[in-house]
Parts: sequence; structure tokens; C-alpha cells
Amino acid sequence: MSVILLVDDDEVVRTVLREILIRAGYQLLEASNGQEALKLLQNHAIDLTITDIFMPEMDGIDLLAAISRSRPGSKIIAMSGGYKAMDPKLTLRMAQSFGAVEILSKPLHAEQLLAAVSKVLG
Repeated sequence: MSVILLVDDDEVVRTVLREILIRAGYQLLEASNGQEALKLLQNHAIDLTITDIFMPEMDGIDLLAAISRSRPGSKIIAMSGGYKAMDPKLTLRMAQSFGAVEILSKPLHAEQLLAAVSKVLG
């Protein structure tokens, strides 16, 4: 069973995505920001990280950079709905340059999420 680390500061989003992923048979760990995620990554074998971009404490871009330095080749999906006037497509393209292998725009549909996870975990 694959272990997924889900990182998002929005508890409602985490709850919805948790249900989708658990029902699909994945084991899940959760963090509300990048700092929490890094602690979990140090102590657990993670097959895939799914992270939001805009979060307090440590955002998704900083998290992507930290994971790329400490665990090259990690599988990461970045997701974003944008922030204020910032275009989510631009943000997600930036996430790809920092190591995200797949990108998703919020709001997500269950089929989109599961297709991306399946593709990345192959």
C-alpha cells in the first residue's frame, strides 16, 4: 500500500482529499504546512507528497525545494487555487521547476486527483 503525505493548510480540503485517497486504498499522513511535512518526511517512508502551494509557516515552493535537496527524485504533486491576483497556472508552472512531477488546479475533482496519483505512482 502506497503512503501519501498530504500537505494543505485548509482543514476542509485535507478532509475531502483524505476521504478520496483512503477510499482508493492509500495510506495517508497529513501536515498543515511545509515545516510539519518535513518532520514527517524525516520519520516516515513516503511514496508521494501532495502539497498545496500557499500555506503559512513554510509554503509549498519552499517545501518542494527542501524535498528536492534532501530527497532527489521524490514524487511530488503540487496543487493550487492561486492567491489573490496570482494566477494558479503560473504558480503551478513554478512548482514544476522546483520538482513537482504533476500539477493540479483547485478546485479538484476526485477523478483528477486519483488519475494524477495513479500516473505518478505508476
